[in-house]
Amino acid sequence: MKEDLKTKLDGYIKSDVLPMHMPGHKRNPGFTGSKGDITEIEGFDNLHSPKGVIRDLEKKAADIYGADDAFISVNGATALIFAAIHASTFRGEKILVSSGCHISVWHAIETAGLVPVLTDPISDVTTGAFEGLDHRAFIKAIEENGINTAVITTPTYEGLITDTKDLYKRCRQLGCTLIVDESHGAHFGVKGNSKFPETSEGDIVIKSLHKTMASPTQTAVMLTKKDLPFKYLIRHYLAVNESTSPSYILMSGIASALTHTDTDAFFDIVKEGRKALTGLNKLRLYERADMDPSKFVILTEGYLTGYELADRLRKEYRIEVEASFPSYIIAMTGMGDTPETIKRFTDSLLAVDGKLGDRNGTTADTFYPEAAGRKFMLSIENAVKSEKAVTEIKKAEGKMSGEYLFAYPPGVPILIPGEVITGASIKAIEGASYLKTDPFRDFDGTLLTVDI
Repeated sequence: MKEDLKTKLDGYIKSDVLPMHMPGHKRNPGFTGSKGDITEIEGFDNLHSPKGVIRDLEKKAADIYGADDAFISVNGATALIFAAIHASTFRGEKILVSSGCHISVWHAIETAGLVPVLTDPISDVTTGAFEGLDHRAFIKAIEENGINTAVITTPTYEGLITDTKDLYKRCRQLGCTLIVDESHGAHFGVKGNSKFPETSEGDIVIKSLHKTMASPTQTAVMLTKKDLPFKYLIRHYLAVNESTSPSYILMSGIASALTHTDTDAFFDIVKEGRKALTGLNKLRLYERADMDPSKFVILTEGYLTGYELADRLRKEYRIEVEASFPSYIIAMTGMGDTPETIKRFTDSLLAVDGKLGDRNGTTADTFYPEAAGRKFMLSIENAVKSEKAVTEIKKAEGKMSGEYLFAYPPGVPILIPGEVITGASIKAIEGASYLKTDPFRDFDGTLLTVDI
């Protein structure tokens, strides 16, 4: 049996080899908590040109997810998105982007010098967030704009899934490369497991391993088709965008995560948690057929805000949720959860539910301006580099945005550099009540603008 990266690294740690090389802590336990922090020494391969144990790890990832090939990242899904977009496009050409795409997609478009064409996902009336794509509108945008590359996000931050089978088939027919940011679906489509949804269809599918698998923060994998013509460029742009001294601790973490892949057992634990939450009387667990069951989206139903619910869970039960919004919270589960951790969460939520009084009227709030009304006067790259002025938001209409405006999480832009600030975008910003709370605590009511 071939020795994998984690086994090889564990064996090396136990040896008495004297490290006369980087890093400077020299595996001295007085300076580092991990002895596995090495560099590209003999026998440990090179992430930017892998031919040994790291390449074996990539092949293992491809096998686990049923892909033709795979690339790993120790700079998160961000580096993979950057590489995919740069490798698949030429400067100055158009790229189709779903409005619900993460800020990393926009940063890649900026640095690649591309012209974005936006298409809106469907708006979820229950939460005010984005849900799945409108397939017809998406394909129409490809045909009308001569699009060669398109980027979508599925599942969404709230766990809503786009069916990509027919979508990918049409993209293939139209000669359009489909990049799928499936960061929140690392637990989808794992070999030998069938209870969670399958991996999305696309020329490139990117999964953020640390979000739900038992992998360290900053680890991710890209899955590709064998006939991808620009695959060699992906390796190049990963080298451009990742450290030349990649972390072996993180790569070992990927190797470990890919040996703990019983997602069916994870599903069963989550299912019991969802069952327990049917006992809620005032709060409500959001349930849909096209939803990732590992995401616990709790609707506050007007009894309190999502921020207040998150605060109560934090202060009274020592539970920190993933995110809070005006009318709901998101609690994420992962491979590291146990029946005990899920029960602690559900018991606490039921306890809060039992203490709630009357409704106060907080409702869902849709705050993203429609793609049809968004107009770019400059490329993102040029707008970022332009001379800017500070403008009060109420006086910004008709000017051009010189900065990104987004709440994190989920990191989806409301304003993008080079975009004309319209009345609709100002209304969207002012209507997003959570801009005045933690996600946007630094927002002071002004924007960096560029005169048109």
